[in-house]
Amino acid sequence: MIKKPHLGRNLSRIRLYYGMKQTTLAKALGISQQAVSKMEQKNAIGDELLLKIAKILNVKLSLFKKLDPELGLQPLSNHQDLEQNSDMRLIIELMKQFMENSSKK
Repeated sequence: MIKKPHLGRNLSRIRLYYGMKQTTLAKALGISQQAVSKMEQKNAIGDELLLKIAKILNVKLSLFKKLDPELGLQPLSNHQDLEQNSDMRLIIELMKQFMENSSKK
């Protein structure tokens, strides 16, 4: 049986990975910090709201849905956790290349 991702938990993990506080996300969405907290406890979040959040965090919508539900209770502690469970592998690789090219100039 394939487990569906816990979208609220994934939102929390991604938000924390990028160092964003609930209050910052809440302000960007025009809602209260308590509303963000409740959202992060829900299994499901609508695609329209997730799309807004994805734009704020500058990530793909699919990232919320691709994180491994088996890792759901574990925080994203390093790049490897995120790379193994999402589209971020490509983004991180591109950033590494960008940094290398910038340092050569």
